[in-house]
Amino acid sequence: MKKPIIITIALLPVLCMGQGKGSKKIINSDSLGYNEEFYIIKKKPSVKHGEYKKLTKKNGIAFEKGFYKNGKRDGKWTIKLQGNSQVYSTGSYLSGKKIGQWNYYFDSKVDQIYDHTSNKVISSKREKGKLDYIGGKTLIQTFMSGTLVYNESAKKRGIKGKVYLTFDVNKKGEIHNAVITKGVHELLDVEALRVVRLIPSSWVLPMKAGFPTKGSFSWEINFGSR
Repeated sequence: MKKPIIITIALLPVLCMGQGKGSKKIINSDSLGYNEEFYIIKKKPSVKHGEYKKLTKKNGIAFEKGFYKNGKRDGKWTIKLQGNSQVYSTGSYLSGKKIGQWNYYFDSKVDQIYDHTSNKVISSKREKGKLDYIGGKTLIQTFMSGTLVYNESAKKRGIKGKVYLTFDVNKKGEIHNAVITKGVHELLDVEALRVVRLIPSSWVLPMKAGFPTKGSFSWEINFGSR
């Protein structure tokens, strides 16, 4: 009876190592302004597995936090805005894909709840039956911030302000008829139109008689003003 017990105990460390999260790895990214901390499977050094954090280099705040399983996002995640650490979204992944209901925030309040399994808006600050966007206002704003180019000549000359515009989205999710309703200066107005036309097609189209139809959207783009 003793022999089988001894063999089982001897195998326990091996079993635990096989189920463990592996060794920790820290990646410093000077050019992008953040660090990554995650675990890797020992037999596959490039595969993330376990707790993951993406932290700002300035103050060490984790603005992306969750878990990986065999190299894919899996489990609950919290994502914050890198600039001010406000929570942007919370939800779950399964094998790298968003599943179930995700909460999307704007100004620290829930702006939209979207079910990525059924592909439906559960609640939104947009008016019911109007054009919406998966991820709400914050996702559009984040895209704008990362894409917008503030003309150097305009910046040096102190040209700044908010450009207001409207645009239509057709049944295919394509943006048409982008129009400036209140401009600031040609240098800024042209850039605002360029960026709006590049917004990724993740629109939630309004429904009419059970079928998707085109919709309109209003937006403002801020160039250097408060």
